[in-house]
Amino acid sequence: MHAPIKAQMNELVQNPPAAGPCEVVALSQRRWMIESEAGPIVQFELLDDDVSAFVYATTARDGSGPLRASFITMLLLEDTIATAMRPHGVCSGDATVTVYRKLDLQGATPNSIYREMMDFAQLAASLLAKRGVGLPEVMPFDEREMV
Repeated sequence: MHAPIKAQMNELVQNPPAAGPCEVVALSQRRWMIESEAGPIVQFELLDDDVSAFVYATTARDGSGPLRASFITMLLLEDTIATAMRPHGVCSGDATVTVYRKLDLQGATPNSIYREMMDFAQLAASLLAKRGVGLPEVMPFDEREMV
């Protein structure tokens, strides 16, 4: 099952959706990202079971912006843990904040994976801004609770 998800991600890299505002970039054999000027860097990391992935965004607390480091690398560098939270989790370290979600990829298509990444970009931007580490284009004040 590993090849189909990797093949779908490579399809997104080579042939991005026509209406998609962001290109998918391969970072490694199991990790891809989308990046826009107005939002966080969203990364997609395929897990070893080949049917699950983490989609996540990491931002520096000092306001220097989003980071491209792997989720596992950030956990090790920050010496922190990520707790399972639904529908998303927030991993808060001394230097960074990471918002993440675990995805089930059974039955996924390139378009559904891309849509998940784009939807997560909006969620991550809002959650990071709510914690005061968002990007300038995202309004930091929002009374609505994210579920």
